[in-house]
Amino acid sequence: MSINRPRLNFTQAIDAYLQYAPRLPQVQADAVPAKTDYVENLLAIADQFDLIVFDAFGVLNSGPTAIPGAVKTIATLQEVGKKIAVVTNDASSSAEAILARHRKRGFDFDNSNLISSQQFIAPLMHEHADITHWGAMAPADWPFHVLPDTVEPLGADRALYDRVDGFLLIDSENWSDQQQEMLEQSLAANPRPILVGNPDICAPMGDFLSVESGYFAHLAADACGVMPQCVGKPYHHVFEEVLRRHPDVSRDRVLMVGDTVHTDVLGGLASGIKTLLVHQGGFLDGQDIENVFAKSGLRPHFCARAIGHGIADPVSEAVCCA
Repeated sequence: MSINRPRLNFTQAIDAYLQYAPRLPQVQADAVPAKTDYVENLLAIADQFDLIVFDAFGVLNSGPTAIPGAVKTIATLQEVGKKIAVVTNDASSSAEAILARHRKRGFDFDNSNLISSQQFIAPLMHEHADITHWGAMAPADWPFHVLPDTVEPLGADRALYDRVDGFLLIDSENWSDQQQEMLEQSLAANPRPILVGNPDICAPMGDFLSVESGYFAHLAADACGVMPQCVGKPYHHVFEEVLRRHPDVSRDRVLMVGDTVHTDVLGGLASGIKTLLVHQGGFLDGQDIENVFAKSGLRPHFCARAIGHGIADPVSEAVCCA
């Protein structure tokens, strides 16, 4: 992900998540724990789980930098034989690029660990067999060859917005207010499918929250009344893929670790797995998290400041490479 996107403050971001909660997966009341156990770090409860699923941004890294203690924590889990999965809504990057960035931060991940929302975009397009011409929110150099049909990046040509039969919202880097206005006007005049490869409203980028594709998807839906179809957390595709890859692990021995209530915690609860929310270095850094739980009607099973709070990374791995 880039740092070039527009920004939201926390209040704007949480208000957007609350406003659009009816469009997100719904959780049965009995799936929400009655209380949250506050723990020192992930290692304090790791013995309860065989498979631990991590969000990346806000959990492993904040922007380009590994969160303190995360590298050592992951290495310790791997040393004791815990199964690790990393799920990301970064649909703008290839798996190889994502893994390379994590390795530079000091994490030892490979293709077997990573599940990206990008891999679910083409199958979602196949559900619309009548559409062969798509307009995409994505940079011109995005790897469109991995997708079926004709896909053109949306730019300054207003006529293109009207010509396409559906929209793919993948990567909001450099997406402008003018492009969003053209998208909304075109959809209002002629409602068409909106497929979303990154349903995040925002992402932590160190000292700010970047605006992501999901935010613009909801604005487009407001303009035309078409419900966006999304892949990525909190939607079921990624969680089903995690469980499919690990059929020998009982669902009650799986833990989802994330930094947002409406993506990571919501997705985990909807999938019937335990959840751990971290709140230092990510979306909830410095916020009244119990107030967020009360507003959202959601809460995790566990909460910690960070997965590696109080755990020192090796010096050679703690230095981040962008």
